[in-house]
Order: sequence, then C-alpha cells, then structure tokens
Amino acid sequence: MKNTLNGYMTVEAALLMPMVWFSLFFVMFAGFFLYDRCIAEQDSKIIVMRASEERETDEAKVIRKVMEKGDLAGKKKLLFSNGVQKELHISDEKAKIKISGGVNTVLNGLVKEGDLGMFAYSSEYEAEKNDPVGFIRRCRRIEKYAGN
Repeated sequence: MKNTLNGYMTVEAALLMPMVWFSLFFVMFAGFFLYDRCIAEQDSKIIVMRASEERETDEAKVIRKVMEKGDLAGKKKLLFSNGVQKELHISDEKAKIKISGGVNTVLNGLVKEGDLGMFAYSSEYEAEKNDPVGFIRRCRRIEKYAGN
C-alpha cells in the first residue's frame, strides 16, 4: 500500500485556525463594544431630554432629579465598559450632556507601545429647553393666521 498522505492539510490548518479564531473573537468583541456604546448614547439622550423638560432653575436640583429617575448605564446593562462618565450642563435655554467611556481589550498586557489596551467612545448631545407658554402662544398665532 502506497502512503499518499503528505501532511500539508495539517500545516494549513495550523496556520489558518488562529486567524479564523481571531477573526471570530474580534467580531464578537466589536459587537459587545458597539452594544455598550449604544446603551451609553441612548442613556445620554434620555437624560438630556428629561433635563430639557424640567422647569427648575437650579442646575444641581435638575441634575439630581434627572439622575434619580434612573439611567440605563448605571443599571449594570453594560457588558464590558468600566463605566461611563457623564457631564451634564444646564442653562436657561439648553441642556447639554457629554458622555465618554471605554472598553478594555485583551491586548493590555501584550502590547507595550501604543494605546491598544482600551477602545474609547465619546459623544455630545444638546437639547433646547421646552417653553410651554411660548409653545401655546405659537399655536394660537398659527390658529389665528389659519383662520380657525
């Protein structure tokens, strides 16, 4: 019986499988990173909208009241993020929030140069404060001009 097995399939598999596994884990990690980023951004949009609806003039009271209603990122819904930092600023006309956070990678101990140990995200949102009296006046003006 002639031996026709050359062993090239084993060598090819040994070279390809680490690349396949790395690609698979990278796609999964990217999905977790995007999930955490989306939760943090959704949370900041909710907070800035709630802050824009408050009629209180004291910034500290509004921030305390808005944060007491609950935020998604604070309820342990994040998968890999260490935490999300939120900076909420409220003026007479606008509410503005800046969020930033990061996800640690497995490359912390492997790479000495560069900052590949963390993937970071940051974004800002702004909303105008609601003025119910002004809104009612605009609606009445529109009704008047429309002829109703």
